[in-house]
Amino acid sequence: MEGNPVVEKECCKGNRSYRKAGVAATLVCALAAASLATTSLAAKETPKPTISGGAFVGHTLSSTSIGDTALYKWQRCNPSVAICDPAAPHGDAAWPDIAGADAITYLIQPSDLGFFIRVRAHDTSLGTHSWAPSDPVGPVLAGDLAPEHGVSVLAQPVSGSVEVKTPGGRFKPLKEASKLPVGTIFDTRGSRVKLTAATGTLGEKAADTPIDFYLGLFKIKQPPGLNSRATAKLVEKLTCGKGKGKAASASGEGPTAVAAGKRRRKLWGSGSGGYRTAGSGSTGSVVGTTWLTLDTCSHTLTKVIEGHGVRVFDKKKKKKIFLGPGDRYFAKLR
Repeated sequence: MEGNPVVEKECCKGNRSYRKAGVAATLVCALAAASLATTSLAAKETPKPTISGGAFVGHTLSSTSIGDTALYKWQRCNPSVAICDPAAPHGDAAWPDIAGADAITYLIQPSDLGFFIRVRAHDTSLGTHSWAPSDPVGPVLAGDLAPEHGVSVLAQPVSGSVEVKTPGGRFKPLKEASKLPVGTIFDTRGSRVKLTAATGTLGEKAADTPIDFYLGLFKIKQPPGLNSRATAKLVEKLTCGKGKGKAASASGEGPTAVAAGKRRRKLWGSGSGGYRTAGSGSTGSVVGTTWLTLDTCSHTLTKVIEGHGVRVFDKKKKKKIFLGPGDRYFAKLR
């Protein structure tokens, strides 16, 4: 017995594999309808979750409940190496999953310091591809170590042996995340440090995004003005007269800020936020990038490696220049 052509046309839409007879045609059409219903459900969106809780090490973050059968995955983004787009979709490389963090709550770990955190949720009744990310929280701070605008910064060693010298103190190793006063000298000539300053006005604790500085000797400064930038000022002494100068030295206190015999000094920065570097001839305000500031006896070089760029201010010419990836600028001292 031939199949009903009307049934085939209306239910099977010309799919020759569905050419069945009698009851079989009804069954195939029922399966096709179920498939269409599943596809329709998969097209629906999981409700966007929201996060409650403070972004501090040791605090617990909680996601709103999406449903009894929902799945959760907590993710984090490092703003010093990536652009932490809140709307980045599931699978974006800037937002990797945190291993083992798949509950509706998440306990912030010390390793999360400086990162942004978000949760993505999936209502399993809506299909396998329906994931929705929350707005991120952060950057994560170390609880009572929150920086204060124009007063202190949060410093965390990233690699190598970071040495710090607070005003009136001696150089000491920076072994863990610490709140340090503005005016502290950082020796990162063989190391890397992550700094977080605060925004707002004097004494306010609204944290800026963290930024990495490395391979240089600098003093951190931040005037009390509204939203003023935290500045990493190169302080390694240069010998710019005639002669070769003395050999570089170090005191019994640790590395010194006056290492003689140097004809160039440098500092690398990587990240974004309200920060800048300052050399003898220019300053560089970061837009979001990796950049180099290098001082010699004749000029200050600013060089952008990647990212959005740096806004340079030539002190002698009173001129502003924007540098994009691959650009460089020499600010002459005389």
